[in-house]
Amino acid sequence: MDSDRNFKTLVGVVLQAEAVGRPRNELLLELGGTPESIIASGGEIYSGLDLVVKGKTVGKMHFDHGIPRGVIERLPQILNAPRAIYRSANQAVQGGGSIVLMTFETHRGYPLIVPVHARKQIGRGRFYNEVASMYAKEGPNPEAKWKAAGLLLWEC
Repeated sequence: MDSDRNFKTLVGVVLQAEAVGRPRNELLLELGGTPESIIASGGEIYSGLDLVVKGKTVGKMHFDHGIPRGVIERLPQILNAPRAIYRSANQAVQGGGSIVLMTFETHRGYPLIVPVHARKQIGRGRFYNEVASMYAKEGPNPEAKWKAAGLLLWEC
């Protein structure tokens, strides 16, 4: 798909620019429409909005959290096929709720999680569902704890 190729190209641009000390934090990378699993789990607040990730967040994923470029480039596919979706324990996110996707991916043996903030205003007017990060959840697998806390919204 062209949108996948465009996303991969932009990930490369962001990472290369940051590697040479010229970060492209202002870029907004579009991931397409919000996947149905997120809308069904997170509620109507996620409906009708595109899913995006900021250039600054892409840099943080790679340079701070050590997520390989190839994994970041597959973010659209990863978001379309989560292992589970949880309500965030921290709901104090501007504009609405937040969910956490547990992926099938791992990094250094730990599960990758992707927090998604609902209905975030970016810029002067437009609202999006925003991928806030992607990182390996180190330590004991949090799923049992999150399930016991009643945070599970959807599971594959």
